[in-house]
Amino acid sequence: MSHPAASVGDTESFFQSPQQSHFARRWSAAQVDRLRNPGGLEEYPLANTQGLKLRNKLSEVATKRETCWTFGAADPIMAHEMGEAGFETLYQSGANATLCETPTFDCGGDLADYTYDTLPKRVKQIVQNQLHWARVDRTRDTCNLDRLVPIIADGDSGHGNSTATMKLVKLFLDAGAAAIHFDDMLSGEKNFSVGSLTHVLVPVREHIRRLLAAKLQLDIAGVHTVLIARTDSESASRITSAIDPLDRPFILGRTKLGHPSLSRRMMDSKSVGAVRLAEEQAWEQEARLCTLDEAVREQCSLEDYKSFESPSRGLDVADALLIARQYGVIWDCEGCRNTRGWYRYRGNIEAAIARSKAYADYADMVWSCAPGYNLDNVKRYASAIHEKFPGKWMGYNWSFGTFENESDEDIASLVRTVGRLGFVWQFNPQAGFYEQGVAMNRFAKAMYKDHMLPYVKSIDAGTKEGVSVVDWYEQAGDLTDAMTDAIQ
Repeated sequence: MSHPAASVGDTESFFQSPQQSHFARRWSAAQVDRLRNPGGLEEYPLANTQGLKLRNKLSEVATKRETCWTFGAADPIMAHEMGEAGFETLYQSGANATLCETPTFDCGGDLADYTYDTLPKRVKQIVQNQLHWARVDRTRDTCNLDRLVPIIADGDSGHGNSTATMKLVKLFLDAGAAAIHFDDMLSGEKNFSVGSLTHVLVPVREHIRRLLAAKLQLDIAGVHTVLIARTDSESASRITSAIDPLDRPFILGRTKLGHPSLSRRMMDSKSVGAVRLAEEQAWEQEARLCTLDEAVREQCSLEDYKSFESPSRGLDVADALLIARQYGVIWDCEGCRNTRGWYRYRGNIEAAIARSKAYADYADMVWSCAPGYNLDNVKRYASAIHEKFPGKWMGYNWSFGTFENESDEDIASLVRTVGRLGFVWQFNPQAGFYEQGVAMNRFAKAMYKDHMLPYVKSIDAGTKEGVSVVDWYEQAGDLTDAMTDAIQ
């Protein structure tokens, strides 16, 4: 099969296609052509087909102001049943991989501390199972389902530098992924434990380089795989550097300098978790944290603030601070760095909006990882993104939040409500994992108590409901028979 963009001219046409023309590339078609393998062969036809299929579906729901809804598939059987239930996308979550499939088998929290081929292998396992059942259907000639439901995969933070991200993309393409998302957190420092304060971001432009690395590899492959830019800035509290001007509105500094820096205060502390968090928060209250612009506004006259505002526009923290000091402003972000050296960051919906806008030219879809459902924030995000980027695809996660005060009818309508705001893809990453555990807990207790009775009832119910895996021996056997018959 020939490569869809086998020459520079074809590559330029690829860049200008409706699916690709919105990207802000920093390379030429000739550069991409030189980076390809010789021979002009298409390397990842399945990934390209799945990417186009996903694009068509997302375009369709965007036009109708609807949404594509799914949840995380914990294993091939769950993915198979999701396809039969009618889901039009599947999700492969890094959190699920951490919880149930690390190479060392010592599973734990959502730390992204598995080897970077873990998620591609999970995607490949599901895709190969999809292909298997597609062959079974053809052999039996009894099913018209499209078994190849597109898979959206978690690329975490890219698992390293630019070339590591590019290699990760190649693994996903080889596996048959239709889309990949990358977050803007510091690779290797992901932590969600109580009081850890370690939602650590990288600067905006560093994440843009991460997205560019992924996109360059997709261009080299000549595929239409969907690229999703995720930001975790709604809940972040730390950032690795204060160098990026785009981050200045959210970097915090102390305005009271009469006591030790945070790192000095905490250097000898042996506290952990919530106790350490309380100690850091006490220091922050004493230090009176705010952004540089807030400090200038508070400490200067209106006239001086206006004099500061114009020349400091677009500057990073260091250069803007030089101007602020001309007006006697007291503000220091260095003293707010923790013992790991990370700066203090004000995470909120405004930060998520600012970062998603910065990423929008480098991705097909933007997504702010929501720490909990807040309809006002959802509306603000959608309005701000579409004001600058009309029709931009947006994603939304239902990972967190409690709904005790919501009626069943209200909960059932939540996804549709968010979808009408322009969120074309919504998902619950861990629903499958949790439901699998809950269902198995009940089944295991029943089996322990009543031995074979729960099994028999379950199989009978599955047979009546047409659950295909109940009959998988016979169905898969037909495919095996067809192969052995061909040999004879």
